[in-house]
Amino acid sequence: MTPVLYDMPASNNGARCRVIIYKKRLESDILIKPPSDLGGLKSEQYLALNPQGKMPLLVTEHGNIPESDTIARYLVDRFSSKAPSFIPSTLEARMRSDLLCRLHDMYITTIQGCMYNAEPPFGRFGSRAAALAELRQQLKHLLEHVDEAGPYLTGKELSLADATVFPTIIFIEHMLPKFIDGETWDPEAVLGKKMLRWYRWIQSDPSFKAVCKEITEALAGEEVNERWKNILHAGLRDNDAPTIFDRIIQRQIPSEVVMEDEDVLVFKDIHPQAPLHLLIIPKRRDGLTQLRFASADHQELLGKMLLTAGKIAKEQNLRGYRLVINDGSDAQQSVFHLHMHLLSGRQMRWPPG
Repeated sequence: MTPVLYDMPASNNGARCRVIIYKKRLESDILIKPPSDLGGLKSEQYLALNPQGKMPLLVTEHGNIPESDTIARYLVDRFSSKAPSFIPSTLEARMRSDLLCRLHDMYITTIQGCMYNAEPPFGRFGSRAAALAELRQQLKHLLEHVDEAGPYLTGKELSLADATVFPTIIFIEHMLPKFIDGETWDPEAVLGKKMLRWYRWIQSDPSFKAVCKEITEALAGEEVNERWKNILHAGLRDNDAPTIFDRIIQRQIPSEVVMEDEDVLVFKDIHPQAPLHLLIIPKRRDGLTQLRFASADHQELLGKMLLTAGKIAKEQNLRGYRLVINDGSDAQQSVFHLHMHLLSGRQMRWPPG
Protein backbone atom coordinates (compact mmCIF):
# COMPACT_ATOMS: atom_id res chain seq x y z
CA MET A 1 0.00 0.00 0.00
CA THR A 2 1.27 3.47 -0.90
CA PRO A 3 0.74 5.82 2.05
CA VAL A 4 -1.43 8.88 1.41
CA LEU A 5 -0.90 12.21 3.15
CA TYR A 6 -4.07 14.29 3.25
CA ASP A 7 -2.97 17.87 3.57
CA MET A 8 -3.30 21.40 2.18
CA PRO A 9 -0.57 23.93 1.30
CA ALA A 10 -1.75 26.41 3.94
CA SER A 11 -1.24 23.93 6.80
CA ASN A 12 1.92 24.73 8.73
CA ASN A 13 1.60 21.50 10.70
CA GLY A 14 1.26 19.45 7.53
CA ALA A 15 4.13 21.39 5.98
CA ARG A 16 6.63 19.81 8.38
CA CYS A 17 5.71 16.45 6.85
CA ARG A 18 6.05 17.84 3.34
CA VAL A 19 9.54 19.14 4.18
CA ILE A 20 10.55 15.57 5.08
CA ILE A 21 8.92 14.14 1.96
CA TYR A 22 10.67 16.63 -0.33
CA LYS A 23 14.01 16.48 1.46
CA LYS A 24 14.10 12.66 1.42
CA ARG A 25 12.68 12.64 -2.13
CA LEU A 26 9.71 10.50 -1.19
CA GLU A 27 7.33 11.90 -3.80
CA SER A 28 7.04 8.46 -5.42
CA ASP A 29 6.65 6.76 -2.02
CA ILE A 30 3.98 9.06 -0.51
CA LEU A 31 0.92 10.41 -2.28
CA ILE A 32 -0.17 13.90 -1.21
CA LYS A 33 -3.87 14.61 -1.65
CA PRO A 34 -6.23 17.34 -0.44
CA PRO A 35 -9.00 16.35 2.01
CA SER A 36 -11.46 17.55 -0.63
CA ASP A 37 -10.75 14.30 -2.49
CA LEU A 38 -12.76 12.63 0.29
CA GLY A 39 -15.39 15.36 0.46
CA GLY A 40 -13.58 17.67 2.91
CA LEU A 41 -12.50 17.54 6.54
CA LYS A 42 -16.06 17.11 7.86
CA SER A 43 -17.20 14.55 5.32
CA GLU A 44 -18.32 11.14 6.51
CA GLN A 45 -15.54 9.48 4.51
CA TYR A 46 -12.80 11.66 6.01
CA LEU A 47 -14.15 11.44 9.56
CA ALA A 48 -14.11 7.65 9.26
CA LEU A 49 -10.32 7.95 8.82
CA ASN A 50 -9.79 10.78 11.32
CA PRO A 51 -12.67 11.43 13.75
CA GLN A 52 -10.97 14.70 14.76
CA GLY A 53 -11.73 16.12 11.32
CA LYS A 54 -8.34 17.79 11.07
CA MET A 55 -5.28 17.67 8.88
CA PRO A 56 -2.72 16.42 8.17
CA LEU A 57 -3.64 12.74 8.09
CA LEU A 58 -1.37 9.93 6.91
CA VAL A 59 -3.12 6.74 5.82
CA THR A 60 -0.82 3.70 5.92
CA GLU A 61 -1.01 -0.06 6.12
CA HIS A 62 -0.08 0.33 9.79
CA GLY A 63 -3.09 2.51 10.52
CA ASN A 64 -4.26 6.09 10.15
CA ILE A 65 -1.97 8.70 11.71
CA PRO A 66 -3.70 12.03 12.45
CA GLU A 67 -1.00 14.06 14.22
CA SER A 68 1.77 15.91 12.35
CA ASP A 69 4.55 15.18 14.87
CA THR A 70 3.74 11.47 14.84
CA ILE A 71 3.51 11.51 11.04
CA ALA A 72 6.89 13.22 10.81
CA ARG A 73 8.55 10.71 13.13
CA TYR A 74 6.89 7.83 11.29
CA LEU A 75 8.27 9.08 7.96
CA VAL A 76 11.74 9.52 9.41
CA ASP A 77 11.65 5.99 10.85
CA ARG A 78 10.04 4.23 7.90
CA PHE A 79 12.39 5.83 5.39
CA SER A 80 15.49 5.89 7.60
CA SER A 81 17.57 4.47 4.76
CA LYS A 82 17.04 7.64 2.77
CA ALA A 83 19.08 10.70 3.71
CA PRO A 84 18.90 13.02 5.45
CA SER A 85 17.99 11.30 8.69
CA PHE A 86 16.56 14.40 10.47
CA ILE A 87 18.11 12.86 13.61
CA PRO A 88 21.30 14.60 14.81
CA SER A 89 24.27 12.44 15.81
CA THR A 90 24.77 13.94 19.28
CA LEU A 91 22.60 13.47 22.36
CA GLU A 92 22.54 17.21 23.05
CA ALA A 93 21.32 18.08 19.55
CA ARG A 94 18.66 15.34 19.67
CA MET A 95 17.47 16.64 23.03
CA ARG A 96 17.39 20.18 21.68
CA SER A 97 15.40 19.07 18.64
CA ASP A 98 12.83 17.18 20.70
CA LEU A 99 12.47 20.13 23.07
CA LEU A 100 11.98 22.65 20.26
CA CYS A 101 9.34 20.42 18.66
CA ARG A 102 7.55 19.96 21.97
CA LEU A 103 7.57 23.65 22.88
CA HIS A 104 6.35 24.51 19.39
CA ASP A 105 3.49 22.02 19.47
CA MET A 106 2.38 22.66 23.05
CA TYR A 107 2.63 26.43 23.29
CA ILE A 108 2.64 27.93 19.78
CA THR A 109 0.43 25.89 17.48
CA THR A 110 -2.21 25.65 20.20
CA ILE A 111 -2.75 29.44 20.10
CA GLN A 112 -1.65 30.35 16.56
CA GLY A 113 -5.31 30.62 15.54
CA CYS A 114 -5.30 34.10 17.09
CA MET A 115 -3.58 35.21 13.86
CA TYR A 116 -6.22 33.91 11.45
CA ASN A 117 -9.38 32.54 13.10
CA ALA A 118 -12.42 34.80 13.12
CA GLU A 119 -13.38 34.09 16.72
CA PRO A 120 -11.92 32.85 20.01
CA PRO A 121 -11.09 30.73 21.85
CA PHE A 122 -7.44 30.51 20.92
CA GLY A 123 -6.24 27.60 23.00
CA ARG A 124 -6.72 28.64 26.62
CA PHE A 125 -7.28 32.30 25.69
CA GLY A 126 -10.62 33.97 25.15
CA SER A 127 -8.91 37.24 24.26
CA ARG A 128 -7.12 37.72 20.94
CA ALA A 129 -4.87 40.42 22.40
CA ALA A 130 -3.80 38.11 25.23
CA ALA A 131 -3.15 35.23 22.84
CA LEU A 132 -1.09 37.44 20.52
CA ALA A 133 1.01 38.62 23.48
CA GLU A 134 1.52 35.03 24.62
CA LEU A 135 2.51 33.98 21.10
CA ARG A 136 5.30 36.54 21.06
CA GLN A 137 6.41 35.43 24.52
CA GLN A 138 6.53 31.77 23.47
CA LEU A 139 8.67 32.66 20.46
CA LYS A 140 11.19 34.10 22.93
CA HIS A 141 11.12 30.87 24.94
CA LEU A 142 11.73 28.92 21.73
CA LEU A 143 14.67 31.14 20.90
CA GLU A 144 16.35 30.24 24.19
CA HIS A 145 16.96 26.71 22.88
CA VAL A 146 18.25 27.60 19.42
CA ASP A 147 21.93 26.75 18.95
CA GLU A 148 24.20 29.78 19.00
CA ALA A 149 26.45 28.73 16.11
CA GLY A 150 23.91 27.02 13.85
CA PRO A 151 23.49 26.91 10.97
CA TYR A 152 20.53 24.62 11.84
CA LEU A 153 18.34 25.14 14.89
CA THR A 154 20.18 22.46 16.87
CA GLY A 155 23.66 22.99 15.49
CA LYS A 156 25.54 21.56 12.52
CA GLU A 157 22.95 18.95 11.49
CA LEU A 158 19.42 19.10 10.13
CA SER A 159 16.75 17.93 12.58
CA LEU A 160 13.00 17.55 12.94
CA ALA A 161 13.03 20.90 14.69
CA ASP A 162 13.95 22.63 11.43
CA ALA A 163 11.07 20.96 9.59
CA THR A 164 8.68 21.73 12.45
CA VAL A 165 9.45 25.36 13.20
CA PHE A 166 10.09 26.64 9.66
CA PRO A 167 6.48 26.60 8.35
CA THR A 168 5.22 28.31 11.48
CA ILE A 169 7.73 31.14 11.07
CA ILE A 170 6.32 31.65 7.57
CA PHE A 171 2.91 32.08 9.23
CA ILE A 172 4.41 34.49 11.77
CA GLU A 173 6.16 36.56 9.11
CA HIS A 174 3.02 36.81 6.99
CA MET A 175 0.32 37.27 9.65
CA LEU A 176 1.72 38.82 12.82
CA PRO A 177 2.56 42.20 11.20
CA LYS A 178 -1.17 42.65 10.54
CA PHE A 179 -1.66 42.98 14.29
CA ILE A 180 1.09 45.53 14.90
CA ASP A 181 -0.74 48.79 15.58
CA GLY A 182 1.31 51.97 15.44
CA GLU A 183 4.62 50.08 15.28
CA THR A 184 7.03 49.19 12.52
CA TRP A 185 7.33 45.44 11.99
CA ASP A 186 10.71 44.36 13.29
CA PRO A 187 11.27 40.65 12.61
CA GLU A 188 14.48 40.55 14.65
CA ALA A 189 12.67 41.91 17.71
CA VAL A 190 10.03 39.18 17.39
CA LEU A 191 12.10 36.21 16.22
CA GLY A 192 15.47 37.08 17.67
CA LYS A 193 18.73 37.36 15.78
CA LYS A 194 19.57 33.64 15.83
CA MET A 195 16.21 32.44 14.57
CA LEU A 196 15.93 35.14 11.93
CA ARG A 197 19.40 34.28 10.63
CA TRP A 198 18.42 30.59 10.45
CA TYR A 199 15.06 31.34 8.83
CA ARG A 200 16.62 33.38 6.04
CA TRP A 201 19.50 30.97 5.52
CA ILE A 202 17.43 27.78 5.31
CA GLN A 203 15.24 29.18 2.55
CA SER A 204 18.17 28.59 0.21
CA ASP A 205 17.49 24.84 0.59
CA PRO A 206 15.26 23.72 -2.33
CA SER A 207 12.95 21.61 -0.16
CA PHE A 208 12.35 24.37 2.38
CA LYS A 209 12.03 26.86 -0.45
CA ALA A 210 9.35 24.69 -2.10
CA VAL A 211 7.33 24.52 1.12
CA CYS A 212 7.70 28.27 1.61
CA LYS A 213 6.32 28.82 -1.89
CA GLU A 214 3.36 26.53 -1.23
CA ILE A 215 2.42 28.30 1.99
CA THR A 216 2.92 31.86 0.75
CA GLU A 217 0.86 31.22 -2.39
CA ALA A 218 -1.93 29.74 -0.27
CA LEU A 219 -1.83 32.73 2.07
CA ALA A 220 -1.88 35.10 -0.91
CA GLY A 221 -5.17 33.45 -1.88
CA GLU A 222 -6.49 34.14 1.61
CA GLU A 223 -5.54 37.79 1.15
CA VAL A 224 -7.54 37.95 -2.07
CA ASN A 225 -10.49 36.47 -0.19
CA GLU A 226 -10.07 39.18 2.49
CA ARG A 227 -9.61 36.69 5.29
CA TRP A 228 -8.36 39.33 7.74
CA LYS A 229 -10.85 42.06 6.82
CA ASN A 230 -13.17 41.40 9.77
CA ILE A 231 -10.62 40.12 12.29
CA LEU A 232 -10.14 42.32 15.35
CA HIS A 233 -6.75 44.06 15.55
CA ALA A 234 -5.99 43.18 11.89
CA GLY A 235 -8.67 44.39 9.46
CA LEU A 236 -10.86 45.68 12.28
CA ARG A 237 -9.36 48.40 14.44
CA ASP A 238 -10.76 50.83 16.97
CA ASN A 239 -10.49 54.11 15.11
CA ASP A 240 -13.07 56.04 17.10
CA ALA A 241 -11.96 59.12 18.99
CA PRO A 242 -10.66 58.70 22.54
CA THR A 243 -13.03 59.59 25.35
CA ILE A 244 -12.71 60.93 28.86
CA PHE A 245 -12.43 57.32 30.03
CA ASP A 246 -9.14 56.95 28.17
CA ARG A 247 -7.78 59.88 30.15
CA ILE A 248 -9.05 58.34 33.39
CA ILE A 249 -7.40 55.00 32.54
CA GLN A 250 -4.13 56.80 31.80
CA ARG A 251 -4.45 58.75 35.08
CA GLN A 252 -4.56 62.06 33.23
CA ILE A 253 -7.82 62.81 35.07
CA PRO A 254 -8.24 61.85 38.73
CA SER A 255 -10.89 59.33 39.76
CA GLU A 256 -11.80 57.44 42.91
CA VAL A 257 -10.79 53.90 41.93
CA VAL A 258 -12.59 51.08 43.71
CA MET A 259 -11.08 48.11 41.89
CA GLU A 260 -8.64 47.51 39.05
CA ASP A 261 -6.94 44.64 37.24
CA GLU A 262 -5.29 44.27 33.85
CA ASP A 263 -8.62 44.30 31.99
CA VAL A 264 -11.19 46.26 34.02
CA LEU A 265 -11.28 49.54 35.93
CA VAL A 266 -13.99 50.41 38.48
CA PHE A 267 -14.40 53.93 39.82
CA LYS A 268 -17.05 56.15 41.40
CA ASP A 269 -19.34 58.15 39.13
CA ILE A 270 -18.84 61.88 39.73
CA HIS A 271 -22.59 62.42 39.23
CA PRO A 272 -24.01 59.63 41.40
CA GLN A 273 -27.63 58.56 40.93
CA ALA A 274 -27.61 56.41 44.07
CA PRO A 275 -25.67 56.33 47.36
CA LEU A 276 -23.32 53.90 45.63
CA HIS A 277 -22.82 54.54 41.91
CA LEU A 278 -19.85 52.86 40.24
CA LEU A 279 -18.71 52.69 36.65
CA ILE A 280 -17.20 49.42 35.40
CA ILE A 281 -15.23 49.88 32.18
CA PRO A 282 -12.86 47.85 30.00
CA LYS A 283 -9.36 49.31 30.05
CA ARG A 284 -8.95 48.44 26.38
CA ARG A 285 -11.98 49.51 24.36
CA ASP A 286 -11.27 47.39 21.24
CA GLY A 287 -14.17 48.87 19.28
CA LEU A 288 -16.65 48.55 22.14
CA THR A 289 -18.01 52.06 21.90
CA GLN A 290 -21.44 50.50 22.40
CA LEU A 291 -22.70 47.09 23.42
CA ARG A 292 -24.27 46.59 20.00
CA PHE A 293 -20.78 46.34 18.51
CA ALA A 294 -19.78 43.42 20.74
CA SER A 295 -18.57 40.27 19.01
CA ALA A 296 -17.26 36.88 20.06
CA ASP A 297 -13.88 38.58 20.54
CA HIS A 298 -15.40 40.50 23.46
CA GLN A 299 -17.25 37.73 25.26
CA GLU A 300 -14.51 37.03 27.82
CA LEU A 301 -14.23 40.74 28.64
CA LEU A 302 -18.00 41.16 28.96
CA GLY A 303 -18.14 38.16 31.26
CA LYS A 304 -15.33 39.58 33.34
CA MET A 305 -17.19 42.88 33.74
CA LEU A 306 -20.20 41.02 35.12
CA LEU A 307 -18.02 38.95 37.44
CA THR A 308 -16.41 42.15 38.67
CA ALA A 309 -19.84 43.56 39.53
CA GLY A 310 -20.69 40.40 41.45
CA LYS A 311 -17.38 40.51 43.30
CA ILE A 312 -17.95 44.12 44.37
CA ALA A 313 -21.47 43.31 45.56
CA LYS A 314 -20.15 40.43 47.64
CA GLU A 315 -17.24 42.36 49.11
CA GLN A 316 -19.41 45.34 50.02
CA ASN A 317 -22.34 43.19 51.26
CA LEU A 318 -24.84 44.95 48.99
CA ARG A 319 -28.42 43.93 49.76
CA GLY A 320 -29.45 44.71 46.23
CA TYR A 321 -28.06 46.51 43.24
CA ARG A 322 -28.83 47.31 39.65
CA LEU A 323 -26.56 47.03 36.62
CA VAL A 324 -27.27 49.35 33.72
CA ILE A 325 -25.74 49.60 30.26
CA ASN A 326 -26.93 52.55 28.18
CA ASP A 327 -26.54 51.90 24.46
CA GLY A 328 -26.87 54.90 22.19
CA SER A 329 -27.91 58.51 22.58
CA ASP A 330 -31.60 57.62 22.95
CA ALA A 331 -30.64 55.54 25.98
CA GLN A 332 -28.72 58.50 27.43
CA GLN A 333 -25.28 57.11 26.67
CA SER A 334 -22.95 60.08 26.92
CA VAL A 335 -19.49 58.45 26.82
CA PHE A 336 -18.91 56.14 23.86
CA HIS A 337 -16.66 53.68 25.62
CA LEU A 338 -18.71 50.75 26.86
CA HIS A 339 -19.40 51.06 30.57
CA MET A 340 -21.64 49.45 33.13
CA HIS A 341 -23.34 51.40 35.94
CA LEU A 342 -23.61 49.66 39.30
CA LEU A 343 -26.20 51.40 41.50
CA SER A 344 -27.06 50.49 45.07
CA GLY A 345 -28.08 51.91 48.42
CA ARG A 346 -31.65 52.97 47.63
CA GLN A 347 -34.94 51.36 46.64
CA MET A 348 -35.01 50.80 42.89
CA ARG A 349 -38.21 51.29 40.91
CA TRP A 350 -39.64 49.22 38.06
CA PRO A 351 -39.95 49.79 35.25
CA PRO A 352 -36.79 51.88 35.09
CA GLY A 353 -36.92 55.26 33.57
